[in-house]
Amino acid sequence: MSRIILCLFSLVCSASLVAQPYTFFENRKITPSSERVYPDSKSRHVMPLAGVWKAKLPNGTETDVYVPSSFDFFGKVVFERMVVLPKDMETRRLELVSEGINNRCDILVNDQFVASHVASSVPFKLDLPSEMLRFGAENKLTIVVDSRLSAETTFPLKPHALDKKNYGGIFRNLYLVSEPTLRLDDVGFKYAVFDSAKPPQPFTRGAARDTAKQIFMKLTVDLKIKAFNLRDLHPFADSLGQKKARALFRLFLDTLLVAEKSPLIEFEPESDKIFASETALLVPDVKLWQPNSPTRYRVELQLQTAKGDTLDDLSFYTGFRSLDVRNGQLTLNRTPLFLKGVHVVEEINGASNALAREDILKDMELIRSLGANAIRFSDAPNPLWYRLCDSLGILIFVELPVVQVPPRLLSKSPFLQNAEAALREVVSSSKFNPSVVAYGMGSGIDVADARSEVYLQTLYPQAKSATQNFLYFLPHRLQPSSLLDYTDFIAVAAGGGDVKEFEQQISMARAAANGKPVLIGEYGVLPQPDNHNGYSDPRSLEHQAKFFLDRYKFIEQENNAKRFISGAFVLTMADYHLEFSPLRQASESDKTLFTAGLLTVQRDKKMSYQMVKSLYAGERVYNPPIGSPDVDFSPALILISIFLTAFLVYLLNSNKRIRDNLTRAVTRPMNLFMDIRDQRLYTPLDPLLLLVLLSLLWASILSAMLHSLHQSAALEFWLSHVVRYNDLRDGLNYLIINPHIAVPVFGMAFFILSLLLSFFIKVLFFLARRQITFLQILNVWSWSSSHWIVLIFIAAFIDRFDSQEFTLALFFICLLFLLVSLSRTLRGAAVVSESSRFAVSLIGVLLLVMFLGTALYLFNAYNQTFAYIEFWQSK
Repeated sequence: MSRIILCLFSLVCSASLVAQPYTFFENRKITPSSERVYPDSKSRHVMPLAGVWKAKLPNGTETDVYVPSSFDFFGKVVFERMVVLPKDMETRRLELVSEGINNRCDILVNDQFVASHVASSVPFKLDLPSEMLRFGAENKLTIVVDSRLSAETTFPLKPHALDKKNYGGIFRNLYLVSEPTLRLDDVGFKYAVFDSAKPPQPFTRGAARDTAKQIFMKLTVDLKIKAFNLRDLHPFADSLGQKKARALFRLFLDTLLVAEKSPLIEFEPESDKIFASETALLVPDVKLWQPNSPTRYRVELQLQTAKGDTLDDLSFYTGFRSLDVRNGQLTLNRTPLFLKGVHVVEEINGASNALAREDILKDMELIRSLGANAIRFSDAPNPLWYRLCDSLGILIFVELPVVQVPPRLLSKSPFLQNAEAALREVVSSSKFNPSVVAYGMGSGIDVADARSEVYLQTLYPQAKSATQNFLYFLPHRLQPSSLLDYTDFIAVAAGGGDVKEFEQQISMARAAANGKPVLIGEYGVLPQPDNHNGYSDPRSLEHQAKFFLDRYKFIEQENNAKRFISGAFVLTMADYHLEFSPLRQASESDKTLFTAGLLTVQRDKKMSYQMVKSLYAGERVYNPPIGSPDVDFSPALILISIFLTAFLVYLLNSNKRIRDNLTRAVTRPMNLFMDIRDQRLYTPLDPLLLLVLLSLLWASILSAMLHSLHQSAALEFWLSHVVRYNDLRDGLNYLIINPHIAVPVFGMAFFILSLLLSFFIKVLFFLARRQITFLQILNVWSWSSSHWIVLIFIAAFIDRFDSQEFTLALFFICLLFLLVSLSRTLRGAAVVSESSRFAVSLIGVLLLVMFLGTALYLFNAYNQTFAYIEFWQSK
């Protein structure tokens, strides 16, 4: 039965796919000659795949799409392209390299499945089996991209309120690499730097022994060499008949050779085997990578035959630095760090997240001009960021896209395995980039729930064994917890509260840190575009600038007393789009735009950009204009309450039947129901007039409650949880912000629902072969709800009190009133139809429980509602 219900629900939800538009964002600045993040090699050859592909859309139609590109709809898109492989590649291996695909993808060659990849945005590579390929002919390469996200198993999970828009597609560089059948498969570094005092060289006996500090490095090189089928490889034997291969390692500073090891490993090649080695070297006089002097070394690896012929080679740049926590501070090369950071979301106007190198360079110029020394990414960025930041000396923090995930889901196997794979790939793709100093395991981790430890216990040791970088997460709630042992510093999501709330969060973080550094992971507010009413208006651009001024000054003051805050990251550098329209954007033209950036999505500078730039530079700054705020007052709910009160008074004074029956409905309902049964109340006008009044009353209460909570994070979240379609959400947002329009719309909806409820009850009694008319049921329902008139003026109080506690209390009162209305309706229907009150009440309760249970079951099956209810209860 449950499967049937789920199938029906899926059918209803999938009907929306037919009407959704299919929009692609192409970035033709990414060409076959564009820069790729792949090591230099003379023995390997790259075949770029940027260009026009055939795309099959979810509705079955086909179109030509330029790749890389992205799309903004949920569904499965099949990308196909014919690739000609030269005949001389038959003796080599082919590897597919992707720098980023969203979200899940399946790779097929000539209609044969090769592999799947589940971690969104993360660069990956995979071998294409030779037996599937046709050399000297065309090959069909198929990549099935599925942007649909689930609430339980995909990575990331379904988005919620204020989550960035999920763009699907092959949105970064994609290429094939032709490699030898005996190749350098993987290399890894582990190193430790230390000082040593030694006399200057050359040393003369009797001379003054002025010591100079020199930095040494113990470098351990882990190398894996993979052999495929070697039947077509030339003989390895040298003149002495030795059939061996060897790997060589060289380390250069500019053109100066500073270290080498020959051989790293020497072995006799065999087909289908992996050869591994671990070699330690001592490198003297190391120049460490640091922001003001980003020194990089060039690594060269060669795989040779015993005769000295090159089989494979790789060359890439890297840097060396030491990271540590000392005296409650983050240190780089033993120097305390103070991070002046920005959060970057990869999105540009017109190309979404399909960024070309030119786009990244423009953003880097703006970041450097801002004076920022660190960038935070909330998912795996384009690897070009790593390369650019390596050369510019800017630090990078990379987080997994795990945002506000309930512990029940964190600890489940599918999600946990996907998170583990994603972190492993993120670390692997950035292991030679000295600018990447920290990896985040997610934000909103509930440290009060022991189930979160399963997640952290799995990821933390894995990452620590593979990297020397910092590891961290942003807690859901700041409190002392043993789970904070799984973070190297305490990261705080400060949000956009007032100054006192900000100070309280810093104080709580310091108490929970237990000597660890504290880092402000994000802070910022959401202003209205073009609002220049002064900082006294909380939605103005001046308020945004004043927000950063006050908080940054507080951070400086706290660090003057005792330095424990290692810096802060601005909420976002530039505006970007959300998956769901936030309530605050209901009156804006671009309803899904998140306007908390220092720059617009077109990269125009806001006042807050200049403010943060001055703060980061240590310049003297002044308060922006105070101005005068727009009065956030709408008389609509008060006028509606007055109108409803006047309408009620008019009905009571002009219609004696309504006046008498209203008294009886409240005090002696059974007597009234008997009159309905005996058809002494036969006019349809009275119940209809009363139902109109009640519908408007219910609408005014609902509108007032929603309007009073329109800035509530809880309402924002649960609206996105329940209403998953943006068109419907936009309309609902508009009604919440404009109660004068919401009341007639909701009133009409309540009136129609009342008619449908009466019709449904009529059908049930018809099936039970009981006599009762539709008009009688409508009478019963209308008079059974008459007690609601005591709340006739409550909407005005809700609007004026503007208290979430009052609104919540009223919500439970309304639930109680609704139960009373339903109970009276069931008893009244039993009286009118001359049925057993117990039987009617029991069936009614069972049907209500079944309806609510089915609704909750469906929402939980598709949205994991129970897990999020549990998660929000802990807030």
